[in-house]
Order: sequence, then C-alpha cells, then structure tokens
Amino acid sequence: MNDYRCFIWDFDGTLYDTYDRIVRAVKKAMDEMGLSDEGLNVKALAKTTLRGACEVIAGAERADELLSRYFAHAEDEGPESMQPFPGCEETLKAIVDKGGFNYLYTHRDKTALDALSRDNLEQYFRDFITDEADFPSKPAPDALNWLIDQHYLDRSECIMIGDRIIDVNAGKNAGIAGALFDPDRFYSEDDADFFFTRLTDIPDTLMQDE
Repeated sequence: MNDYRCFIWDFDGTLYDTYDRIVRAVKKAMDEMGLSDEGLNVKALAKTTLRGACEVIAGAERADELLSRYFAHAEDEGPESMQPFPGCEETLKAIVDKGGFNYLYTHRDKTALDALSRDNLEQYFRDFITDEADFPSKPAPDALNWLIDQHYLDRSECIMIGDRIIDVNAGKNAGIAGALFDPDRFYSEDDADFFFTRLTDIPDTLMQDE
C-alpha cells in the first residue's frame, strides 16, 4: 500500500491554474512579432517547456525574443490571474494532518511564494525552491537532490507531483516517484507512476493514516 510522506509540488498548472494567463501572454508576444497562431495549440506547447514552445512557434533564431516578450506580458497579467485549483488547500492540509510534508519546486520566481502567502497556503509548506535558487531546469534532478539532502528525506517516501512530463522525469532522475496532475488529460495514465485529475484524490491514494 502506498505511503508517501514528502510531497514535492510544481506550481503552475499543478497547485495554481495559470495556463490561461500563460497563453494570453504568449499570444500577445506573438502578435507583436507578427507570428500567427493558426494551427497551433499554444497551451499544449506550453505543457512541454516555455522555451520549447517558443522554439516551435518562432524558430530557434527568434525564440529568445519571443520568450523575452512573453515574460514582459506575463508581468502585466498581475497576481489576481493566478488562482489555486479547486481543492488545493484541502489537499495540502490533509497531507499535513496525516503527518506528511509539502515542498514546492517551481521554475517560477518568488511570485509563486507571493501567491501562496496571499492565499494563506504558505503555512502548509516546509520549504520552497523557486527560480531564484538557480538550479538547472527540470528534468535535471539537482534541485530535488538538494532538497532531499537538506532535509534528510527518505527517497522511498518522496514523490514529485506536476502537470508536465518534465516534472515526472525530474523525480525519476532523482530516484523518487512521480505523479501527474492532469485534469485536461493531455497525457496518458501510463506516463507516470500515478495519474490524477483531482487534487483531493491525492492524499487518500498516496498516504496511509498515521
């Protein structure tokens, strides 16, 4: 029976529903550069990596420009466009109540922490890794290895939860389990050790009561 104790969460698309703002910012940047989105599923592209999406949309030579323009428009979106998924607080609290620990590992900067603090969710976390830590990007395991070593975690009790394959692969590369949170079913259930479409299913599936 599953009994994970240490839950390492991605932010965008996992705890917080931010893809609409990401798509809006990408499309504004595309408009500025005269790029068409005809035949493109920008949201699906962003489910890989933002850089990868920009390379597909603009080509390798203009990807950096598109990415830079995207970040400018993303800032204009404002914090109110970042909202937690239904059941987010209930899930985080249930993990703590069952004796587990929550950690954050995101490529987003400290705006992720600002959102958690605004929504009074920061209290459920033991530690945070954001872009400012300057670790190699997922699926590299460096950040996860640091977190595990820093808190003397048992890898068999750790699981990385995210909405993209790079989250699962980061966990795999660090020698821990991986779960996909994928309410839109972009991926197959076979792409991860565990697959969820509702956050609230996670504690009961992955933990035993103390």
